[in-house]
Amino acid sequence: MDKRILGNIVVLGCLVWGLNAYAWMDDWAPEFKCDQAEFEVLSKRSVSNFVNTVRSEDIDTYWQYCEGYRLDLNDDGIKDFLFILPWMGCGLNACGYDAHFKVSAGGKGWTDTVVGCYGISTDDLVKVAGKTYFRHSNFFEEFEKSQHNHWVYQVFSFDKNGDMVCANGDFGKLFPAVTIYYIKPKFRQIELTAGDLKQIEDETARIVQRTERQR
Repeated sequence: MDKRILGNIVVLGCLVWGLNAYAWMDDWAPEFKCDQAEFEVLSKRSVSNFVNTVRSEDIDTYWQYCEGYRLDLNDDGIKDFLFILPWMGCGLNACGYDAHFKVSAGGKGWTDTVVGCYGISTDDLVKVAGKTYFRHSNFFEEFEKSQHNHWVYQVFSFDKNGDMVCANGDFGKLFPAVTIYYIKPKFRQIELTAGDLKQIEDETARIVQRTERQR
């Protein structure tokens, strides 16, 4: 076989392998006992109506790649909403999404939170000991003791005001879970310094964009 053809096959294989490895929590992060949260799938009409309100670009085709779900995110008995909108980028950004959460504020309105993430799916909406959590994955570059690209996994929940809060502490030292970005999926927790944890905290604050509470 021509060496150039063989080389192209190898490169293509690495790309496909890499796409399969893009930050899926179940394949990468340490296991912890959880159940799938119950949810309802929203109609395409409901999703397209929402996309029309949050995206200004031409969305005639774009909205068909968006998803919408209804579930109780802060466990107050009121069904909330999650809309997943892809970035529609190239390379790693092809696996990037904006997660739009619309969560009830104790029957006094709604709180909207938008979070950038990678590889989100309904598998990231889980129940642990009766509480609902959102599992989040993000891409980071260098840390103080590791000069590589990394995946960082965290867990969030929503309070009774509908605000997103970091819930890593609910799982001891399991989160944030951080591993080097490998082509082949595998997880190996790296050592984090106080500076690394501050970097993760600052980046998390940057990507979580909270809008005004709606009454």
